[in-house]
Amino acid sequence: MIIREFIGVDVGGTKIHAGLIKDGQVVKELRVPTEAHRSREEIVADLETGISELMTDKVAGIGVGVPGLVDLEAGVIRNVSNIPAWKNFPVKELLESRFNIPVYIGNDANCFALGEYYFGKGKGFSHLVALALGTGVGAGLIVNKQLLIGNGSLAGEFGGIKHLDSSFEDYCSGKFFRNNYHTEGVDLAQQAAAGEVSALKIFHEFGVHVGHLIEAIMYAVGPEAIIIGGSLSKAFPYFEPGLKEFLSKFAHQEALATTLIEVSGNPGIPLLGAGALVLSAEPESVLIH
Repeated sequence: MIIREFIGVDVGGTKIHAGLIKDGQVVKELRVPTEAHRSREEIVADLETGISELMTDKVAGIGVGVPGLVDLEAGVIRNVSNIPAWKNFPVKELLESRFNIPVYIGNDANCFALGEYYFGKGKGFSHLVALALGTGVGAGLIVNKQLLIGNGSLAGEFGGIKHLDSSFEDYCSGKFFRNNYHTEGVDLAQQAAAGEVSALKIFHEFGVHVGHLIEAIMYAVGPEAIIIGGSLSKAFPYFEPGLKEFLSKFAHQEALATTLIEVSGNPGIPLLGAGALVLSAEPESVLIH
C-alpha cells in the first residue's frame, strides 16, 4: 500500500510555504513572500503559481493551513492573522476550480496535530494533543484517532481558559515575557543559554505556568502524548525544570508517567500537517492498493 502524493501549503503573514509530499516526506518545496498588504488577487496568483510548480498527475489533493479562523464546511477562510485581504476568502472553491482536485483548509494548530499524528512523534497514539506555544497558545486535538474540531472550532482553544488574573494565553506565550518582563522570549532564551541566572529564573516561572496548562489538558483530554511546538518550544530546556516541578505535584502520577511530553522534532511538520488534511478527510482516496 503506497500513499499517493499531495500538496501542503502553510500560509503565514510573511511567507507562503508549499511542498510536494510523497510517502510521508517533503520531496519538493518553495517559499514566496506573502506581502500581506497586497490585494487578494495578487496573493492568490502567487499561491496558484507555486502550487502549479509542485503539481503532478499523482497529486490526490491539496491541504492549506492558516493561522486564523476557518469555516471548514464552506471551505472559507474567515480571518487570517496579518493578511487582511483574505478575510472571508473562499479558498477551497477557488483552488478546486483551478486544479480540479479536492482542497481542504484547516487551522494551523489542527494541522500541527495531524502532522504529528501521521508523520511525527504522535504516530501510533489514539489520543494526542499538539500544543503550540508562540505568539499565542493553540492546540490541535486527536481523540480516538480523529481530529476533534468541536462546535465553532473551539476544541483545543486552551489559551482562552482563565488562569490567575487573566488567561493561559497571557501566561504561556510570548505575551508573558513582554507583559511581565518587557522582553522577548527569543532574547531571554539567548541569555538563558549563556547561563544568566535571572533569565533562567524567568523561564522557570514560565514553566510553572505551562505546567498549569498541561494539568488542565490532562484533565480535559487525558492524552497519551502532548507534543510541544511553536517558537517557544526551542526554549524547552530552560522552562522544562519549572514544568516538571509543578507536574511533580499532579494528583495522578500514574497517568502522567504514561503520557509522552516532548518537543516536536520535525521542522517539516507545518507542511506535512497541511497536506495531512487530505489524509484526514479522505484516507482511502490517497491510497494505492
